[in-house]
Amino acid sequence: MANRILAGNRATGGQGLYVSRTGEDVTSTTNPLAFDSRAGNSPTIYDAGQGILGTTANAQATITHNLGYTPLFAVRWCTQAEISGGVATKVFDPRYSHMVSITYPEGIAEIQLVPYGIFVTPSSSNLIIRRFMLTGGDSVYYSYIIFNEPDYTGGLGL
Repeated sequence: MANRILAGNRATGGQGLYVSRTGEDVTSTTNPLAFDSRAGNSPTIYDAGQGILGTTANAQATITHNLGYTPLFAVRWCTQAEISGGVATKVFDPRYSHMVSITYPEGIAEIQLVPYGIFVTPSSSNLIIRRFMLTGGDSVYYSYIIFNEPDYTGGLGL
């Protein structure tokens, strides 16, 4: 049986009260804790992960949580161009998109939104991450955190 509760000095956190998730040893786990007294009022993590969306126009990932309410979440993404040595050197918020300015020979300028990025759709059972780019090009690398707290951002996430 795993050590689930620790009141005292944790090697990777110092003094505090720590509770690990079921099946995890609180003294050695590197996974998110169920409770960490040092976190104050910060949201607790329900799930976290990462993945890759392929190069088809509407590739998507569905992360099932079945919490019964729309949870608070955070998602970040990048393309292969922002990865160096297996680590993202730059990440983007789901609200990031490319805008380009076009000036026509007649001197008329306009700004156009170029499909580039991801859409995130949260619900009471799933978090859907969908690629929003033209077919081809780079794959999208994403990471996410789903918190135990209900969403208070209107579906925008952190």
